[in-house]
Amino acid sequence: MTDKRTEKGTDVLGAVARWSFRHCRLVLGSAACLFVLCALVASLDTQWSNGGVIADGTAAQRAERAAQRFGAGTPDLVLYARSGRPVDSREVAEQGRLLTELAARSPGVASALSYWNTGADPLRSTDGRGALLRIDLKGGESETARTARTLVPVLRAAAPGLELSVSGPAWINVSATDQAERDLLHSELFTLPAAFLVLTLAFGSLSATLVPLGIGLIAASGALALLALVTRLMPVSVFAVNLSCALGFGLAVDYALFTLSRYREERARGLDSEAAIGQSMSTTGRAVIFCALTMAWCMASLLVFPLGLIRSLAIASLVVVGFCTMGTLLLVPALVAALSGRLDGAKLSLRLPWRPRATHLSGSPFWRHVAVAVTRRPLLWALAGSAVLLGLALPVIGLRPALMDESILPPHAEARTAAEAIRTDFAHSPDRQLTVVLPRTDPVTEATQLDSYARHLAALPGAARVSTEAGDYADGRLTATRHIDTGGGRRRATLVVVFAEDSAQSPRTTALVEAVRATAPPGPAQVAGAAVHLADTRQAVTRALGWWSALMLSGVFVVLLTFTRSLLVAVKAAVLGGLSIGAAVGLMVLLFQRMHVLGPPAGGGESTLEITMPLLAAALAFGLCVDYEVFLVSRMAEEWRRTRQNTASIVTGIEHTGRLFTASALVVAVSMGALMLAQISLLVVLGATIAAIVLLDASIVRGLLVPAVMQLAGQANWWAPALRRRTPPAHRPVMTETRGQPSAGE
Repeated sequence: MTDKRTEKGTDVLGAVARWSFRHCRLVLGSAACLFVLCALVASLDTQWSNGGVIADGTAAQRAERAAQRFGAGTPDLVLYARSGRPVDSREVAEQGRLLTELAARSPGVASALSYWNTGADPLRSTDGRGALLRIDLKGGESETARTARTLVPVLRAAAPGLELSVSGPAWINVSATDQAERDLLHSELFTLPAAFLVLTLAFGSLSATLVPLGIGLIAASGALALLALVTRLMPVSVFAVNLSCALGFGLAVDYALFTLSRYREERARGLDSEAAIGQSMSTTGRAVIFCALTMAWCMASLLVFPLGLIRSLAIASLVVVGFCTMGTLLLVPALVAALSGRLDGAKLSLRLPWRPRATHLSGSPFWRHVAVAVTRRPLLWALAGSAVLLGLALPVIGLRPALMDESILPPHAEARTAAEAIRTDFAHSPDRQLTVVLPRTDPVTEATQLDSYARHLAALPGAARVSTEAGDYADGRLTATRHIDTGGGRRRATLVVVFAEDSAQSPRTTALVEAVRATAPPGPAQVAGAAVHLADTRQAVTRALGWWSALMLSGVFVVLLTFTRSLLVAVKAAVLGGLSIGAAVGLMVLLFQRMHVLGPPAGGGESTLEITMPLLAAALAFGLCVDYEVFLVSRMAEEWRRTRQNTASIVTGIEHTGRLFTASALVVAVSMGALMLAQISLLVVLGATIAAIVLLDASIVRGLLVPAVMQLAGQANWWAPALRRRTPPAHRPVMTETRGQPSAGE
């Protein structure tokens, strides 16, 4: 067979690579200017969001808006004021009233209610020395966070005689934003040197290590700059910053690692630098594009969920993938030209299992032995690998999703300690309230029906107390009465507040929500509250799960079928990706819900997982695992077209990519695992899960399951109706070394 590697390729990727190689100064200079510009844009004052964990367009959202018209919605800020004297004493009451009036007339405040201007008993602590000030702010999440950051210091200064501690969604947003920025610095300080060490050991060359690191830095900075601009148009989660840096750095290094390794292999076979980088992009570059398409599709599929947080993280991931792909296709050839021959040889003597011998830069004896062993007993290894993944996926059955609250913050954060103090010091914490809005029920003319309704609600399991304008109820009976102020006219609306015995995230409170909604009201009714949001969000996510799964799996199947031209390989990749999803979520449940790696849940309740984390982990795990599948199958397909021997193709593919998977998985694990240094629990959960699943995929899935399944399938791996004889230009037959390759019947 004629060796065509010395001919200049006519494909687009090869042409782009050679152009970038020849114009390396222009490309690198432009990249440097872009990096500086992106750094300046990313450093601008940006208002990140911290919400978006509640589903849009639900009955709970509509009820929340109705409750806000009565001043009974979920407050954006909750101030817990304590004094050494009773809150009803003259001096303390005067300060409390002045503080409430100041808050009410401050810019950006919609309403302010406290014990001192309402006399509501639930707003007074059980010891009588503390009271709550509930503040509703104007605008969306970014606006409320900006207002809270300015308002809280003003209120502290205005009440020197009161000890104020602050919580509520807006203050959680402020605290999470500040903490996430500190966490980003800590994680990056760990990621860069750790990744540098791994890459140096993998390449054996300091110069070669600089290529993927440089692309990773540019990709991360570009993504941050673009996200900073996007915040001017729509809310973007503050956690998108951390995810962008971790994922961007990991993917950029991943893509550059495979491309640069292929370049060094081509150079070792005698091609000059320009021809070698052109040939590398014609093969590995095509795989990079399909990897990027796969990851982009996985993350774009998350947009079907009606959750602002998951959508902003999906958009951030799409931006990152775009920068990583363009950086690989344009910057790698330019950096190769700039560094010249310093990329060609191994200069370190340290030997590791994935490091090749100096005379065979492209292959790993260790992974060759693994592949040969697996292909000799494929059924045994296929069953063993499947058992491991299925075992890890089993804990998914016990998944208990929850909504994000102050528990994501470190234990010392004020928003968290204040919320815990409120739950301890008040008989009925605000987050345990279910507010029933009755917009057409007159509390005077329909007093009998309202009384019967309140008694029934008070008798429900999990209800501690029910409060109406007419009185309070407990255990199905009236315990206290109040005079109703009609204001001199007919009233056509009223509120009924149900206080739950357990936390909003507990199964008992969820059951109470269903029971309250099932109870026949005296008129049209809407139910609001944190527990109601959780119930409706769970339902919305459940409805979207089927569409998400079908969209992601079918889209990835089409992409893989287009890339591999093999029906069975595409099906196998989708199935193994599904197993990886189960293993990722199962690991998350096992570590953080059952084993309490982050510590026992607050208040001694049951452990939960924030509802967006399993979704994001599943999409990332699937995308990263299919990325590796694309690189592996690409190399196997080359060998298959050259030899038409299935076993030889499998062994050669593992031999030439195994060490790269090891190094790449370590870099991605380091990059994502650096999130475990964060103080935000969501980032810790996501980083640990993705790091673990990437290492698992690079070893068990790529090293055992893939070769075992493909060996069992035999030549059926490469069958595709009507497409079987089409050979894409990027995969022209190439000459490879055949030292010791097993035959098809091996």
